Amino acid sequence: MNDKMIPTFQLSDVPGNFALCLNNGCPLAGRCLHHIVRTMVPSKELILHVFNPEAVKGGENCPYFRELKLDRYAKGFTQMQEEMKPGQYTLFSGSLMAYWGRNPYYVRRRGEYLLSPTEQEHVRKVLRQVGVADDLEFDGYVYRINWTD
Repeated sequence: MNDKMIPTFQLSDVPGNFALCLNNGCPLAGRCLHHIVRTMVPSKELILHVFNPEAVKGGENCPYFRELKLDRYAKGFTQMQEEMKPGQYTLFSGSLMAYWGRNPYYVRRRGEYLLSPTEQEHVRKVLRQVGVADDLEFDGYVYRINWTD
């Protein structure tokens, strides 16, 4: 994966609740998803989900800056079970089911729902908690724009 590759997307790829930034003067505007998406919205749209311009000043320390880049999402973690003792796996799966719920756990485990970098870190945290090395690999990986973290 080339980190210098600029990802492309269409307006239809953007989640409906994704906040837009109206700060044209922000020095990060050209690299920020919140501003880039705003420039793609047709002028005929009457209602927009935007950050309050009085509250979001932008700049280097903007807490809402989201870079236009691809993140590595994990696709499933069924193989991790093979590296655990039965008791460890019981604690591991139980902890993740308590966090996500039973059905969402299995959907993620099978790779039907991609795990964001934040969710991957949570899985690694649970691995450490149950005494398993956190360097286990997920079943696969794909690269996507991260709209939520």
